[in-house]
Amino acid sequence: MSKQIDTETLRTWLDEQRPVTILDIRTDEARAQWAIPGSLHVNAYDELRQGRPGQLATTELPRDRPVVTVCGAGRVSQTAADRLTERGIDARSLTGGMKAWSLAWNDAEVETTSAGTRVIQLRRTGKGCLSYVVGAQGEALVIDPSLPADVYFGVARRHGWAVRHVLDTHIHADHLSRARQLAAATGAALRLPD
Repeated sequence: MSKQIDTETLRTWLDEQRPVTILDIRTDEARAQWAIPGSLHVNAYDELRQGRPGQLATTELPRDRPVVTVCGAGRVSQTAADRLTERGIDARSLTGGMKAWSLAWNDAEVETTSAGTRVIQLRRTGKGCLSYVVGAQGEALVIDPSLPADVYFGVARRHGWAVRHVLDTHIHADHLSRARQLAAATGAALRLPD
């Protein structure tokens, strides 16, 4: 059985610009909806589900770097990685597939001119949605949360802040708001626009 890779590790590899080939094996229709930037595509999903290697039997892939196979939920990509491993390719499947990738995130501190105030931006890698944790004097405000509550709670705790306010700036067409969930989990005041 081939190896697996989690979204955090893959995100780190991409951030560090490590040599890796991401091979999206989903159908043309699924890939057209969204994909990991820079990934290659081989429409092998249906054939793999039927137990046939299809195009993966002959697809040429670099052998000087790992190949990460990707499908919707990480099951068929495991089969793809197994087939590639049989060919002598260093292959691994993305655990949880694109579903997991949609929740992958990273953070970065945003420079401010306000002494004593820190702003941490959280970015959903797969979707590009942004949210913020603004902290000062032991308290934090979370703006536009789209990640699970424990992510924001963890960021706040790491900086010595307690989440006191949660704000949704507008209705979001591009993500499901987690503002109510975060406010309930932390006891924070929920702030919503009129």
